[in-house]
Amino acid sequence: KLDNGISVYVVQRTELPKVLVQLATRAGSADDPAAQAGLASLAVEAMKRGTASRKSLEIDDALGNLGTSVEGSANREYSYLSVEVVKRNLSPTLTVVSDIAEHPSFPAEEVDREKKKRLDSLAQLENSPSGISNRVSNILLFGPDHPYGHPVQGLHSSVQAINREDLSNFHAAYWKPGSSALIFTGDISLEEAVQVSKTAFGSWQGGSAPARSIPAAHAAEPGKLYLVNRPDAAQTYVAELLPAPTRDSADYYSFTLADAVWGGGAGARLGTNIREQKGYSYGVFSFPHLLTKYSYWIASGGVQTDKTKESVIEFQKELHNIAGQKPVSAQELTAAKQYRIRGYAQQFESLSRVSQRVMELWALERPLSDLQAEPDELEKTTLDSVNAAAEKYANPGHASLLLVGDAAKIEPGLREANVGEIVHLDVEGRPITN
Repeated sequence: KLDNGISVYVVQRTELPKVLVQLATRAGSADDPAAQAGLASLAVEAMKRGTASRKSLEIDDALGNLGTSVEGSANREYSYLSVEVVKRNLSPTLTVVSDIAEHPSFPAEEVDREKKKRLDSLAQLENSPSGISNRVSNILLFGPDHPYGHPVQGLHSSVQAINREDLSNFHAAYWKPGSSALIFTGDISLEEAVQVSKTAFGSWQGGSAPARSIPAAHAAEPGKLYLVNRPDAAQTYVAELLPAPTRDSADYYSFTLADAVWGGGAGARLGTNIREQKGYSYGVFSFPHLLTKYSYWIASGGVQTDKTKESVIEFQKELHNIAGQKPVSAQELTAAKQYRIRGYAQQFESLSRVSQRVMELWALERPLSDLQAEPDELEKTTLDSVNAAAEKYANPGHASLLLVGDAAKIEPGLREANVGEIVHLDVEGRPITN
């Protein structure tokens, strides 16, 4: 660590004379005030548009002359800035990045421009069934005002209300060196990385961000079918929502292999059934979303509108199967292990993917030894433990279904299927009462 508390991580890759640097800080959308969803995310975008000493175009020109540009985003629990540059230009590049991180000025005209872009993006999202599903899923799993529930990108009303002062105050409160990390991946040693970090970021002061308090989730009632109407939607987007173990759970590796069998691996049950055998979909997949306090598990995919009822029945069947009606077989477990272990190296193919893995472990407060341990832990996982994890986390009594599609065309069939009470929601996840 540097004297101001910044952690420095290095993954040395000497094949090419370039370095990817990511500055991550614990300022995520989980820190958004209840009525200001999208604040952390908008702050990252606006930070890049001006500092106390550089205007927006001056930042772009300075980085352009160095052969790079700055990217950045906010996630649920952290934000980051990222640059990839040839090694000889690393030091002057980090001088600009540190200026953005430490001294953003949030010019009013740039804030207005970023807000307009965000509002346009949100309007486009509301024409995307998968985008609506991603937004509403978290609202159903945690509640609309929960730190993990409100949309990372915000809602139209919340973004519209954010002003320059809000962004400045958020940055001042949460972008702190003591809760940040610099991750270097590429042609650089630890000694070199520490030295360039001290030069660029050593004067950054301010301690750490406030400790984050994550309350219990206020999930929507499970066992129901939540329906968002999008007239004339080309497909119905179906999502099955479940709680999941956190990364530090003892059954994490068993759970990931159960996920590979259900929908997260090659030849997984959901895809084999709904895509290959039935032909209802171009692809249905499952995936766990890991957070420090709670995690969740989603199986989802777009299906033919006229096969919505049949698809939902198959989703439900495969959930009951993986939960114990059709336990994972030894052959399926072997295939899942091969898929996860043989594909593990793909996560280290590029500098950005390596850095992303390190940043995710840092965000989850996990040791970097997990990178080395994962293949071994997967290999020694037993069939009994995988089936126990599947039974525990694929519990149909804890599941909800979320559908986004043309209600006039799909609701009659859904009532015939009788898979649960139908609750109508708007595009922001609020119940619609007639």
